[in-house]
Amino acid sequence: MNLPDMNVSIDAAPNTQVGPQAQTDAQTAKEVELIEVLVSYLPAPSPFRHRYEDETTLGTIQIDAMTFFGVKDYKDRDTHEFFLEFDGRRLTNMGETLERLLGPHRREAHFNLVEQVTQG
Repeated sequence: MNLPDMNVSIDAAPNTQVGPQAQTDAQTAKEVELIEVLVSYLPAPSPFRHRYEDETTLGTIQIDAMTFFGVKDYKDRDTHEFFLEFDGRRLTNMGETLERLLGPHRREAHFNLVEQVTQG
């Protein structure tokens, strides 16, 4: 018995195309740059370590570090204020991003959390 010749095509991998959303997600994952941040605080036995995206502001890092060390700005007879120091200089623009501060190629940063006491 001869069976008729049937041309049947079977796809081994049924729909393996990558959609636009999957491509966008993959590109976004590649574009997100993480920077290893270390913040030292002199009285603390160990530093604060965290990885941040390059668009993270210095204000976010300062708040996270202060929370980690359990400190906050306060006033008694004196005024106690905390600030971040980087490469020997006090940082004042808390809206500045890590990428802007470090440049596009640097992948780590070491800050100091410093307490300033003003008598008064």
